[in-house]
Amino acid sequence: MQLLSVGDVAARLGVTASTVRMWGERYGITASAQTPGGHRRYTEPDLVLLQQMHDAVIAGAAPADAAAAVQGRTAPPRAGRPGGPGGSVLAVPGGGPAVRGLARAASRLDEIAVEDTVFDALRMGGVLAAWDSLIRPVLVSSGEYWQRTGSGIEIEHLLTQAVTTAFTRYGAMLPEPSQDRPALLAGGPREEHILPLYALRAALLERGVPARLLGPRTPVVSLAAAARRTRAAAAFIWISTSDNDVPEALSLLQAAHRRLAVLGGGPGWLGVESDVVTVCAGIEDAATALSSIWLNGRAR
Repeated sequence: MQLLSVGDVAARLGVTASTVRMWGERYGITASAQTPGGHRRYTEPDLVLLQQMHDAVIAGAAPADAAAAVQGRTAPPRAGRPGGPGGSVLAVPGGGPAVRGLARAASRLDEIAVEDTVFDALRMGGVLAAWDSLIRPVLVSSGEYWQRTGSGIEIEHLLTQAVTTAFTRYGAMLPEPSQDRPALLAGGPREEHILPLYALRAALLERGVPARLLGPRTPVVSLAAAARRTRAAAAFIWISTSDNDVPEALSLLQAAHRRLAVLGGGPGWLGVESDVVTVCAGIEDAATALSSIWLNGRAR
């Protein structure tokens, strides 16, 4: 009989080892065998149960319900509505099972479940599908809940952190592209929220396009310096709210080097007119434009 370590099981399921351990601690689906030295090991039947639980969670079931179902028992009742703080769950009208499952995990502040759900969606469908059909609906719901009630900011923060980590994990498993003339991605000088840039970087890596994420609150002068240093193919600036300092400073970027393309994205560009920047309608538009710029530069 083959015995599996927690790392072996995690690799087969495509989740982290900490998730496998957490499911054992919380829901009782754990290793049922031991080595002669006393180390716990998973059997093939253990793996089958964990795979069934994993599939149910990805399909939208609450982990406790999924664990109970695969073990042939009834999940213990939960007080109030299932989910997060105060018994409330983010509402995502029209969302499918996967979206509801992610909203439920975020409401419970279950960081591991959020991260693994997003990571699995990235692996199965790619960045753009996961962003548009899974991640954005729950992010929008989280923001609307906070605006409506004045509470729940902890849900949005945890959701952002877990999704960011999932994008990083996914990017790390993709083939490393050439580092020649990368696309530089940056939040504007006052921009704190750059989750879309993590999505954009991952979408570019899927296409074999090198990208470097400079982070939030990046001064335009620093972005220009980075563009000169790396001979970047393009610079992309994300701003979610209006920032007049960015359009006024674009000439600094234009002067970085003659082959640099300047692109922007986010609601903060609405109404901005500039001969320097090309504003993209969304992540897919930005990924397509940046990929084209990089490929055209390589062909010269």
